[in-house]
Amino acid sequence: MLVCSSLLASIGLDLGSTAVVIGAMLISPLMSPILGVGLSVGIADRTLLSKASRELGLATLVALGTSTLYFFVSPLAEPTAELIARTTPTLLDVGVAFFGGVAGIVAGSRREQSLALPGVAIATALMPPLCTAGFGLATWRPEFLFGALYLFALNALFIALATFSIVRLLKFPLVKFETGSARRRAFRLIGGGAAVAVLPSLWFLYTTVQERREEQRIDAFVRNEVTARNHDVLRWTREMNGDTTVVKIFVAGRPVSAAELDTISRATDALQLGAVQIRPVQSELTRDDLSRMETTLRTNVLEVLALAQAARDSTERATSGAERRGNPALDSVLVRQLAREVREAFPEVQGIAWSPITNLLAPDSVMTLPTLMLDFTPQTTTVTRRDIQQRVQALARIRLKTDSVLVRGG
Repeated sequence: MLVCSSLLASIGLDLGSTAVVIGAMLISPLMSPILGVGLSVGIADRTLLSKASRELGLATLVALGTSTLYFFVSPLAEPTAELIARTTPTLLDVGVAFFGGVAGIVAGSRREQSLALPGVAIATALMPPLCTAGFGLATWRPEFLFGALYLFALNALFIALATFSIVRLLKFPLVKFETGSARRRAFRLIGGGAAVAVLPSLWFLYTTVQERREEQRIDAFVRNEVTARNHDVLRWTREMNGDTTVVKIFVAGRPVSAAELDTISRATDALQLGAVQIRPVQSELTRDDLSRMETTLRTNVLEVLALAQAARDSTERATSGAERRGNPALDSVLVRQLAREVREAFPEVQGIAWSPITNLLAPDSVMTLPTLMLDFTPQTTTVTRRDIQQRVQALARIRLKTDSVLVRGG
């Protein structure tokens, strides 16, 4: 389970697939030893603490090693949004870990199986940070390695701390009696360690808030100083050039004159960013071009919606007509099952469409030839496409229980 979870999380992070990452969280067994550490400290059970710590250390090494090996051999292994999101933990992540740990130990202490445990597994997100650290180790990117390891350590620490707090609050019986002074010393040690661990997350939260405020100030500045001067701003970007913040403003329509640029540059003190350089980037598009593009886009969207509705109506008529005649090849349930099977068997297929061929001169009639249309990834060769089409056609004949199936590829 640990290796499968690690591989799933690595694949999801590598592809930027949130759904796969969530699946990896659900089957990850990392939560149990962390809860065991917090429980053992709370009930003063040194034997349980030793076992839980050993299990947690072994699980961490296995998950880190598996993800490192995956990213080492992966043909992609490039930073994705899912990977980047796990490199700068903030104080908010501490809150997620702590309250997730509270929910986990409360749910785990009940006799009946709680529905909260899957939610706890997703919220605390233990496996993705470890796999992100594996990515940093395999590609030797220290910012990913240490940032993700810190997030994992932070999550594990505060899940264990939440478990310890609930165990003491609920007055679980102690395995070994401890004096009041020993308990106070242990509490001080735990509290001090947690406070030290939180300090870097405070800095990350501060920098995140500062960046968000800076972006808000730049956005307001662009609206007040550029858009208000009757310029069409498509977007803006910010980059650092030494100690100077360069703000590129992509402008359409009327260009920014030298006098306007001088006036705008003098107003940059309001940004509170130190040295700021405003660099307008003129687009060849005019205001009329943008208006025509918006009108065309709106018209195209309406046309697509109309076509989609017509296609749905046609499919409903085709399906109902087929069901009346008892044609299993047009059974929507069978077709959906076939589509899922094709998608799992052939990763090269990125899209599957299905439609029975209809007689346009007699819309209520349905021909007996259903059609599967496969959309392949750009990397798929022509030979591979033909081979997959033949295999899918053979599979469709079996699943749909008919010899009249047309398979086309795009």
